[in-house]
Amino acid sequence: MTTGASSNGRILYLNHDNPNPSGGVRVIYSHVRHLVRNGFNAYVVHRQPGFRPPWFQEEVPVLYCDQQFRLFPDDLVVIPEDHRFFLELFKSAAVRKIVFCQSYLFVFDGLGSHDSWQSLGISGVIASSEVVANFVSSVLGWAEVPVVHCALQPVLFVPRPKKLQVAYMPRKRPMEAEFIRQTCTRLIGSEFTLEWVAMEQLPETSVAEVFADSALFLSLSRLEGFGLPPLEAMASGCVVVGFCGYGGREYARPDNGYWCEEDDLVGCARNLAWAARLLKNNSGETQRLVESARATAAQYTAVRQEQELLQAIQCVMHMTQEGQ
Repeated sequence: MTTGASSNGRILYLNHDNPNPSGGVRVIYSHVRHLVRNGFNAYVVHRQPGFRPPWFQEEVPVLYCDQQFRLFPDDLVVIPEDHRFFLELFKSAAVRKIVFCQSYLFVFDGLGSHDSWQSLGISGVIASSEVVANFVSSVLGWAEVPVVHCALQPVLFVPRPKKLQVAYMPRKRPMEAEFIRQTCTRLIGSEFTLEWVAMEQLPETSVAEVFADSALFLSLSRLEGFGLPPLEAMASGCVVVGFCGYGGREYARPDNGYWCEEDDLVGCARNLAWAARLLKNNSGETQRLVESARATAAQYTAVRQEQELLQAIQCVMHMTQEGQ
């Protein structure tokens, strides 16, 4: 890595080389797409030459942090809060550096032995949710933390005629997922058959297909900075039952899902069985809930994300200029 003279103000979003589905990786690509669309010289940066996430398609410029990689004084480097390698690597680089914080949980892991982002040369922070921004402000003491909300892919996540089946992602709660499935099955008994579809390591388009087909989504969110799958399910017309994972408090309300208290697995199974019975009987209650859920999901648009991002970039550029 070397330093050159000028780059015409690049914005470099450093990213994880994660081949598995990851909302955080996906959001970074969305940010760069918005910036390029608005005339910014923006790039995603990966460590491994040639790497691109295989589970979604997003045509944005990508650079690689190899021996040919160069930094310029007018670059703005955007680093994930949990990427200790890049935080350390760019600590002494004579460029503007900010953190894009998508989770409160891994902030201290990213800091490592350092006591603050300031000690790593960070001069600004943007967040992906209100929950994360509140943590950065109230715990880490940053006065200004612009929020750039996540956005749904409206072409992908759309409703269509449903099967009486439960879609779920067991990765974060595998034991709880199996307990809830078996308990719910016992509660329903021989009344009717409820199918279950576990989504693991699926590409984005396949996830959208399962949501479109499923009447129910069991939300197994856990320790989230935000939690996008429940909103994707809402946009797809699913009845959402389960946990908001803390970060989902931003959007989880009694009128848009059957939300459960943390670790109340039996209560979650009961809610799921109840919702399945209502759907089986074509209850108006579930129809109203689905409509409210779709209205909630409709707030998380690419247009909103783009507008907030442009405002946030202007804000952090002002912060970095003040910090110089």
